[in-house]
Amino acid sequence: MNKTVTVERNAGNIIIGDSPEYEISSAINELLKTLANKPFSFNKKKRRPSSETVVKIKHNNLKSKSHIIKQYLDHSSKIEEAYSDIDSLITFGKDTILQNLNDLYYLALDAADISYLTCDIDIEEVRENSEFILEFIIQKLKNTVFESKNTPAYKEHVELGVNVVVAHAFIECIIMENPTYDS
Repeated sequence: MNKTVTVERNAGNIIIGDSPEYEISSAINELLKTLANKPFSFNKKKRRPSSETVVKIKHNNLKSKSHIIKQYLDHSSKIEEAYSDIDSLITFGKDTILQNLNDLYYLALDAADISYLTCDIDIEEVRENSEFILEFIIQKLKNTVFESKNTPAYKEHVELGVNVVVAHAFIECIIMENPTYDS
């Protein structure tokens, strides 16, 4: 049996087998490993988000992703420590990761067909697509994690770590829209 694959309008490489990118380490994986090695004990104590965070959630219509904000609240002290540690391991490690997250946000806006280069971002379009935008960023970040040489050993560390990193980026206004600029 003869099998044929036809590829049209391809702008990137076509690789059969493992991509050479799998042989390169990523800064996000070093952050996730550092985050996973911070002392942790399960605590059922419920923390509430700040009023600023609640305003950001409502402004961006992110109610359906509240669980990642809860995960962030449970691990918020560890993420800043992990970012400090990563800067000692990788030059400009924190800035590299935050820039990547910001770039992923604009890639998600492109995927949602939301304009931003020549005009202000339409907050109504962001609200309508907020779940897609956040899920897009999370999935692209996971792809980077799993397609790098230094992937963390445990899937649970990746799942929790990516959610905490993305929620931190949301809290710090690296991704999504800041209500103070849109009022």
